Amino acid sequence: MSSNPKTSTKPQLQPLHVAGEFWLDCNDVAFLGEQRIALLEQIDARGSITQAAKALKISYKAAWDAVDALNNLAPAPLVATAAGGRGGGGARLTDEGRRLIAAYRTIAAEYRRFLDGINAAMGDPGAALDLLRRLAMRTSARNQFIGRIVAVTARTVDAEVLIEIQGGQRICAGVTNESVESLNLRPGRTVWALVKAVAVGIAREPDPAASPGTNCLCGLVQRITRGDGPAEVVIAQPTGVTVRGVIAAEALERLGLAQEAPACAVFAAASVIIGVDH
Repeated sequence: MSSNPKTSTKPQLQPLHVAGEFWLDCNDVAFLGEQRIALLEQIDARGSITQAAKALKISYKAAWDAVDALNNLAPAPLVATAAGGRGGGGARLTDEGRRLIAAYRTIAAEYRRFLDGINAAMGDPGAALDLLRRLAMRTSARNQFIGRIVAVTARTVDAEVLIEIQGGQRICAGVTNESVESLNLRPGRTVWALVKAVAVGIAREPDPAASPGTNCLCGLVQRITRGDGPAEVVIAQPTGVTVRGVIAAEALERLGLAQEAPACAVFAAASVIIGVDH
């Protein structure tokens, strides 16, 4: 008796899809979502809480509980009931209720467009997972760049890795030849470039006498955070990339650095840590 060998098929990786539910909060309490908006719209259309509950296939009690919660939390009542109370009578939306529905629908439409844009940008499953990895990554380095290796120049014991980061700017990293091999660093590969803020100095302009391999990213001071010791300076590049550096308080005053002033972030190639996925 013979049997056919089973053929194993690798399951197809389906594209990831970002979804979400939109709510409005009031005083840190979940106040208004799609279900309650639908209830308000049905009350407006039918003039009755009972008929609105039937249309939505929810219990009469659940509908009334929702109306009570909405009226109690809203700045002004959203639903007005006619004589008869819970046992009878009609119900209508107030002007405040109609304004709130209109506002909710406007915001919800923008929220849906936002999700559609994310899903369109994510594209295939590989790109989606890459995006999630980028968003999830956390390190102690204040400066984190994603880039593509442009060139790898090997020397006797170490190598110089040139990385093109966001916006087309380039930074140089100094690593050992062993790291080049173990991380499979090669032109075209996407890598992380991490630089601790304490390793980044601040200058008014590039230093023509700087040693080869010194990185210098210039832009405008976006903000300065002063403390008891050194100050942190954030420099925004023309491309939108920001770099954080640390400078002594007296040096900050001596250079006359202030918000919107031109400045440069300076750091050695040896201060750049390269990271890869897998």
